[in-house]
Amino acid sequence: MASPRVSGARAAAAEALLRVERDQAYAGVSLQAALAERPGLDPRDAALASELVLGTLRFQLALDHAIAAAADRPLEKLELPVLLALRLAVYQLRHTRVPAHAAVHESVELVKAAGIGRAAGFVNAILRRIQRGPAAPLPADPLDRLSVEQSHPLWLVRRWADRLGLEEARALCEANNRPAPLTLRVNVRRSSPEALTERLRETSEREGRGPDPARGPRVVPGRWAAAALLVEGAGPPSSLPGHAEGSFQVQDEAAQLVGLWAAAPGATVLDVCAAPGGKACQLAELGATAVIALDVSRRKLGRVEEEARRLGDTEVRCVTADARVPLPFRGASLRHVLVDAPCSGLGTLRRHPEVRYRRTEADVVRLAALQRQILQAALETLAPGGVLTYAVCSTEPEEGEAHLADLLRERPDLGVAPPEPGWARTEDGLVTSAGLLATWPHRHGIDGFVAFRVRRR
Repeated sequence: MASPRVSGARAAAAEALLRVERDQAYAGVSLQAALAERPGLDPRDAALASELVLGTLRFQLALDHAIAAAADRPLEKLELPVLLALRLAVYQLRHTRVPAHAAVHESVELVKAAGIGRAAGFVNAILRRIQRGPAAPLPADPLDRLSVEQSHPLWLVRRWADRLGLEEARALCEANNRPAPLTLRVNVRRSSPEALTERLRETSEREGRGPDPARGPRVVPGRWAAAALLVEGAGPPSSLPGHAEGSFQVQDEAAQLVGLWAAAPGATVLDVCAAPGGKACQLAELGATAVIALDVSRRKLGRVEEEARRLGDTEVRCVTADARVPLPFRGASLRHVLVDAPCSGLGTLRRHPEVRYRRTEADVVRLAALQRQILQAALETLAPGGVLTYAVCSTEPEEGEAHLADLLRERPDLGVAPPEPGWARTEDGLVTSAGLLATWPHRHGIDGFVAFRVRRR
């Protein structure tokens, strides 16, 4: 979608959304590709494109509800570029300060640029109707209403309401719809949180964006992990000072907490399902003498190796293997194992809003069975006295606490292993009475993770 009458920001956003919907691509990857095709785009336009893509995905069900009420035909009958242009415009009308005439005009132009000029009048009429008319009534049922209002699938809303109650389920949905900050894990072997913070601020001032924090990056320490920095108002991470030198890696605080739980200074750690490598590199920086990063994808392991080289983490060694079957290590020989299992990703909806529309309840069950296979294979490598840390970026019980309960019931040689003292800045509200690390976007302001540690007696 490109036209001289369409801004670069909206053209990039429309292209990224098209790839997300048509190709089932991840939003971040699609956005990065769309921006790369427009290298001269102003940083402010790039930031607007990012907001339009992620915002449209976060509120997609609510946007579709408004469009369906104003249209005279089912949404599934609309051509995809038409539907995406409508979603982009309604998001701008409802959630941004973009002038209404600009939002409407450019969405009409997007349709023309896609070669569907015959639909321009239809798009204009629908948007004018939404702009001037009353909001479409929401469903009367509380769960249906929450699903539409906060744009989360009904099955997921119902599941959360059953576990947490309706009001906390609403709080979780609202937290998922708030933009997540860029979170860095400082490479403590090459910098420190204080030094990197100062460098970010100095660069901002030198480039004429500071010291006014409203004009330059705002950098604050993380709440839970000592090496975490939250950065707002910055450009892409690769453009930040210190990136080329390996001073930091992008990693949410919840993932950093898992790495702190699995830390084994002076020892070898097996990291199962290691790609994209954040925890493997973190373990090396925390003092592991060797980190065996195992993954089934050689291509993904190539990215792990690239990151390890950038960060100077020479302790990381990559091994290609299928974690569902016996692993290529001598039985019961490893004292530290991390299983960062493939999961539904439902704890990361702040950063990956498109995932909520792709997952089903059946996926949770299917992935739980896969996780159990991987756990069983990893446990066969664990030496007596060794500790296995298991983690998923999901809050669903089948993917976390159910596995711990099953292991303790079926394996009398396993017991819960508490984390080392001082592993986090504060442990308040992070660890359950059952020994689970459980983080939530609405309770802790970080991604949703579940993790546990078991020791083989």
